[in-house]
Amino acid sequence: MATLDTPSDSPNVTLTIRLIMQGKEVGSIIGKKGDIVKRFREESGAKINISDGSCPERIVTVTGNTESIFKAFTLICNKFEEDLNNLISPGTVPRPPITFRLVVPASQCGSLIGKGGSKIKKSEK
Repeated sequence: MATLDTPSDSPNVTLTIRLIMQGKEVGSIIGKKGDIVKRFREESGAKINISDGSCPERIVTVTGNTESIFKAFTLICNKFEEDLNNLISPGTVPRPPITFRLVVPASQCGSLIGKGGSKIKKSEK
Protein backbone atom coordinates (compact mmCIF):
# COMPACT_ATOMS: atom_id res chain seq x y z
CA MET A 1 0.00 0.00 0.00
CA ALA A 2 1.20 3.52 -0.77
CA THR A 3 2.40 5.71 2.05
CA LEU A 4 1.66 9.40 2.33
CA ASP A 5 4.01 11.97 3.76
CA THR A 6 2.42 14.05 6.44
CA PRO A 7 1.20 17.33 4.99
CA SER A 8 3.57 19.36 7.18
CA ASP A 9 6.55 17.72 5.41
CA SER A 10 5.62 19.50 2.16
CA PRO A 11 6.38 23.09 1.20
CA ASN A 12 3.60 25.61 1.79
CA VAL A 13 2.43 26.22 -1.79
CA THR A 14 -1.06 26.68 -3.20
CA LEU A 15 -2.24 23.73 -5.26
CA THR A 16 -5.37 23.01 -7.25
CA ILE A 17 -6.68 19.47 -7.67
CA ARG A 18 -9.66 18.65 -9.85
CA LEU A 19 -11.84 15.56 -9.66
CA ILE A 20 -14.60 14.24 -11.88
CA MET A 21 -17.52 12.89 -9.85
CA GLN A 22 -20.92 11.42 -10.58
CA GLY A 23 -23.89 13.59 -9.67
CA LYS A 24 -24.90 11.26 -6.84
CA GLU A 25 -21.42 11.45 -5.29
CA VAL A 26 -21.38 15.22 -5.57
CA GLY A 27 -24.80 15.45 -3.93
CA SER A 28 -23.43 13.53 -0.99
CA ILE A 29 -20.66 16.05 -0.35
CA ILE A 30 -22.82 19.11 -1.07
CA GLY A 31 -25.54 18.19 1.42
CA LYS A 32 -28.84 19.96 1.91
CA LYS A 33 -28.49 23.62 0.94
CA GLY A 34 -24.71 23.14 0.74
CA ASP A 35 -24.28 22.53 4.46
CA ILE A 36 -21.79 19.66 4.15
CA VAL A 37 -19.48 21.30 1.62
CA LYS A 38 -19.60 24.51 3.66
CA ARG A 39 -18.48 22.57 6.75
CA PHE A 40 -15.72 20.87 4.71
CA ARG A 41 -14.48 24.29 3.57
CA GLU A 42 -14.43 25.61 7.12
CA GLU A 43 -12.77 22.54 8.67
CA SER A 44 -10.12 22.09 5.97
CA GLY A 45 -9.38 25.69 5.05
CA ALA A 46 -9.44 24.66 1.37
CA LYS A 47 -11.53 26.31 -1.30
CA ILE A 48 -13.92 23.68 -2.65
CA ASN A 49 -15.83 24.54 -5.81
CA ILE A 50 -18.31 22.27 -7.57
CA SER A 51 -19.27 22.90 -11.19
CA ASP A 52 -22.90 23.58 -12.01
CA GLY A 53 -24.71 20.36 -12.65
CA SER A 54 -26.89 19.78 -15.63
CA CYS A 55 -24.79 16.82 -16.73
CA PRO A 56 -24.17 13.40 -15.14
CA GLU A 57 -20.58 14.21 -14.15
CA ARG A 58 -19.33 17.29 -12.36
CA ILE A 59 -15.93 18.75 -11.64
CA VAL A 60 -14.93 19.31 -8.03
CA THR A 61 -12.03 21.75 -7.63
CA VAL A 62 -10.08 21.78 -4.35
CA THR A 63 -7.58 24.62 -3.90
CA GLY A 64 -5.29 25.39 -0.98
CA ASN A 65 -2.01 24.49 0.63
CA THR A 66 -0.99 20.86 0.95
CA GLU A 67 -2.36 20.52 4.47
CA SER A 68 -5.78 21.99 3.67
CA ILE A 69 -6.16 19.83 0.56
CA PHE A 70 -5.19 16.76 2.58
CA LYS A 71 -7.85 17.65 5.19
CA ALA A 72 -10.48 18.27 2.49
CA PHE A 73 -9.82 14.90 0.85
CA THR A 74 -9.90 13.20 4.25
CA LEU A 75 -13.31 14.74 4.97
CA ILE A 76 -14.62 13.75 1.52
CA CYS A 77 -13.34 10.16 1.90
CA ASN A 78 -14.86 9.87 5.38
CA LYS A 79 -18.21 11.08 4.03
CA PHE A 80 -18.14 8.48 1.25
CA GLU A 81 -17.23 5.74 3.74
CA GLU A 82 -20.10 6.83 5.99
CA ASP A 83 -22.50 6.72 3.02
CA LEU A 84 -21.29 3.23 2.06
CA ASN A 85 -21.67 1.97 5.62
CA ASN A 86 -25.27 3.25 5.66
CA LEU A 87 -26.05 1.44 2.39
CA ILE A 88 -24.36 -1.91 2.99
CA SER A 89 -25.01 -4.17 5.94
CA PRO A 90 -21.81 -5.62 7.41
CA GLY A 91 -21.02 -9.12 6.14
CA THR A 92 -23.59 -9.13 3.32
CA VAL A 93 -21.62 -8.02 0.27
CA PRO A 94 -18.05 -6.84 -0.18
CA ARG A 95 -17.68 -3.11 0.16
CA PRO A 96 -16.71 -1.43 -3.11
CA PRO A 97 -13.60 0.75 -3.09
CA ILE A 98 -13.85 4.53 -3.07
CA THR A 99 -12.38 5.76 -6.34
CA PHE A 100 -11.39 9.31 -7.24
CA ARG A 101 -10.85 10.29 -10.85
CA LEU A 102 -8.34 13.12 -11.03
CA VAL A 103 -8.20 15.62 -13.88
CA VAL A 104 -4.53 16.18 -14.66
CA PRO A 105 -3.32 18.60 -17.36
CA ALA A 106 -1.21 16.89 -20.03
CA SER A 107 1.69 19.21 -19.19
CA GLN A 108 1.84 17.77 -15.64
CA CYS A 109 1.37 14.08 -16.43
CA GLY A 110 5.08 13.47 -16.83
CA SER A 111 5.88 14.82 -13.37
CA LEU A 112 3.25 12.51 -11.86
CA ILE A 113 4.31 9.41 -13.76
CA GLY A 114 8.08 9.88 -13.58
CA LYS A 115 10.70 8.54 -15.95
CA GLY A 116 9.69 5.04 -17.02
CA GLY A 117 6.79 5.15 -14.54
CA SER A 118 9.15 5.35 -11.57
CA LYS A 119 6.91 7.60 -9.43
CA ILE A 120 3.83 5.47 -10.12
CA LYS A 121 5.74 2.31 -9.18
CA LYS A 122 7.01 3.96 -6.01
CA SER A 123 3.51 5.04 -4.95
CA GLU A 124 2.14 1.51 -5.52
CA LYS A 125 4.53 0.04 -2.96
